[in-house]
This record gives sequence, C-alpha cells and structure tokens, in this order.
Amino acid sequence: MPPTSKTKKKPAQKGKKKSFREIRYEEKKLAIIKSAAKAFGQKGFHAATIEDITNDLKMTKGSLYYYFSTKEELLYNAHVLSLEKVLKNILNINATDDPPDIKLTAAISKHLKVFATDFEGAFLLQYEFHLPDEYLEKIIAMRDNYQNNFIQIIEEGIQAGIFKARSARMAAFIILGSINWFLRWYSSTGSWSVDEISAAYVDLFSNGLLTA
Repeated sequence: MPPTSKTKKKPAQKGKKKSFREIRYEEKKLAIIKSAAKAFGQKGFHAATIEDITNDLKMTKGSLYYYFSTKEELLYNAHVLSLEKVLKNILNINATDDPPDIKLTAAISKHLKVFATDFEGAFLLQYEFHLPDEYLEKIIAMRDNYQNNFIQIIEEGIQAGIFKARSARMAAFIILGSINWFLRWYSSTGSWSVDEISAAYVDLFSNGLLTA
C-alpha cells in the first residue's frame, strides 16, 4: 500500500486587519469619551454641556452626534472605559502567585493611577445614578466583578494569616470608598504626585492590615 500522506494543518486565520477608517473612528470615539469624562468631572453631569466637549475637541455638535446620541451614552461609555482598565488590572494581579500583601499593594496603586492619570476630576461612582436602567445594570455587574476580586485578595491574606480584619468585605469597601473619594480632592497640579498618594494609601491600608 502506498504511504498515506499526513493531513496538513490549515494555518490559523488571523483577525481581520482594521482599516484606516476604522482605526480613526475608534480613536475619535475614545477622544470624545475622555473629553466627556473630563467635562463631567470638572463641572458635574448636569452642568457640563455638549458644547464643552465639542469646544475641547474643536469639532461640531453634528460630528459628535455621529458617535454618541446622548450625554447618558457618553457617561456610560466613560464608566465602561474606566472600569475595564481597573478590572483588567486586578484580574492580572489575581492571576499571579504573589502573596496577598503584594497583590493588595498593586491593586491599590493601579486603581489610583488609572483614575488620576486618565480621568482627572473623574466621577466613576459619583454620577452612575444618572444612567438609564439598561446602562446601570451593566455598570453594576462590572463593578461587582471588580469588588469581588478585591475582596478575594483580602480573604487570601486573612486565610494565610497575613492580614487581620473583622470582615474582608467590609475592609474592601472601606479601602475602595476611600480611593474613590480621592477623586474629590486630587489635582495633577497639586502638591502630591500620584505615586506619593499611592504610597500613603498603601501605608494606611495595606500595611495597616498586616498582622505584624
């Protein structure tokens, strides 16, 4: 019998390369979201106007409405953008074999830096009640996922005898509440850098949980 030939594997298909038009569309959309986040953070959701955003980006209202139809849609997308970053960070942290105290330090530091660097005067949890129900449900699901991963770090520390806390959930909420509140007073032109603020939070919360 003639030898049977081996079946050749088909090369894996790569994802479709984005066109220049698609890349430009996504870049412009991201710029609008970041500008909206800045406007909402500085003026508040109700006081900020579409004109604030278009003036910042030097574009017309008609051009903006090509990407987003309402302020609520802009607010939702700004929430998603921010939450996606902090969620990705904490998932990566929990995927490591680092001890819980190192994980908590990294989680606090990255959380602060995402908010301060990308969204000065941000509003992540301050204006979510302005969102329609269908948007709010998605934001709450993402937020809960993040919180559960944060709680997991503290629970690991308690189980390992590294942390002392009455409740991992309570400790997580106290830490996250304090981190989110820093957006009320932080300024990139202020006396303290993000690194200095991050170090202060780590000293207070991460080191404060240590058993010794």
